[in-house]
Amino acid sequence: MLKNRFGNSWCLVLIALLLSLYHSPTLAFEEKKGRKAATGANELAELKARVEKLEGIIKDVEVFDEIGHKLHPIHSVYGLKIGGGITMTVQGAERQDGTSASMGALSADITLESPVGEKGRAVAALDMQRGTGLQKLPSFFTAPNGNTTGPDNDIESFDNDQIHLAQLYYEHSLLENLIISVGQLDATAYFDANNLANNERVHFLANQFANNPTVEFAGSENFYGPGLRITYSPVEQLDITLGWFEGDGNYADMFENPFFMGEVGLKLKPSGREGNYRLYSWSREGRPAPLLANLANPSDPELFSANNSGIGISLDQELYDTIGVWLRGGIQKEQVAQFDKYIGGGIQITGELFGRSNDKIGLGYGITFMGKDYKDYKKISSPSSKAGDEHYIELYYNISVSEAPQYKGFHMSPDLQYIINPGGDMDAKNVFVYGMRLQTFF
Repeated sequence: MLKNRFGNSWCLVLIALLLSLYHSPTLAFEEKKGRKAATGANELAELKARVEKLEGIIKDVEVFDEIGHKLHPIHSVYGLKIGGGITMTVQGAERQDGTSASMGALSADITLESPVGEKGRAVAALDMQRGTGLQKLPSFFTAPNGNTTGPDNDIESFDNDQIHLAQLYYEHSLLENLIISVGQLDATAYFDANNLANNERVHFLANQFANNPTVEFAGSENFYGPGLRITYSPVEQLDITLGWFEGDGNYADMFENPFFMGEVGLKLKPSGREGNYRLYSWSREGRPAPLLANLANPSDPELFSANNSGIGISLDQELYDTIGVWLRGGIQKEQVAQFDKYIGGGIQITGELFGRSNDKIGLGYGITFMGKDYKDYKKISSPSSKAGDEHYIELYYNISVSEAPQYKGFHMSPDLQYIINPGGDMDAKNVFVYGMRLQTFF
């Protein structure tokens, strides 16, 4: 009996040993498999984190380089932002007397931006341009506040293979609602903005539909020069902007002929529709040589250094999802400038009405009124001429290729312009300008 029990015990021990030998590799394998799975999960999580980090480093954003003044999409790489665009215009002109002209131009811009600390940034805007645009046309009232080419304000005053430094400035957020910019600035970037009539790369080409012609903006012929801008936003719906700019943009005698401008901008939503309402005032002492011919009396030397000032408005309002309207107007001293009043406005319709939501159709109409002093000068210098008001009409259709948004991709814009009484001369033949704009953003 004892032997039998002893043998049975050994059998149980042997079975237990065999079971342990069988399960040990299995348990070890399962444990190893578990460790491997955990390692794989960790590696996957780490890889995912790296991808998310790269997505944060290299991404596309929309840059608002100025208050309410969108430029173009810009690419961010390790905090350094870069973007730009290429604009090509081909235009022809026909006059009622049978004469014609045609010219093309190519313009490109590159914007570089780098953060400086937590609240600052440095910005450089480079520009190049070839082609002079339309020439041998009558003088237009709008020329004083654009470039010398008249109907196309994307054409800069230079025409060469060089890359020009248009803007170079530092911007700092002193407070959450107080911003200051100093350096080589563009005064038109901070004042007289308009969401529907402001950017010649996507909106109208004519000078007066991009900037108010009754403002003698400071800076060079292209509005660039040393300056200082401060914007204070006490509430989200209100912006107050003040600016000082050197008169002719050449850095010589910087404080002798200053240009001052102040603007109050309201962001309203009547009936839930976005709208922007801007009221501004400006003043300047003297003017650079290119503006001397635009005086009320170009032969009066006292006007070369005379003070000029004025007020203006610029507003844009969305009426429906597909329709918006805009208005711009201003007054300046008729004793100094050729024209003392301007009023212009228009409408923008999106292509959503016919299945092309990213297309835009714009129609603008403006009147520039000749000042009394300039009329008197014309009577003496050209007794046979009849003074009048210049009427300007423009129609464009911005076609979005491959359904690209307004400030992205490639766009084609057929453009038509018609000018009545060019330069306020009722004897001058009316001018019909036709053309095509090709625009790409990168």
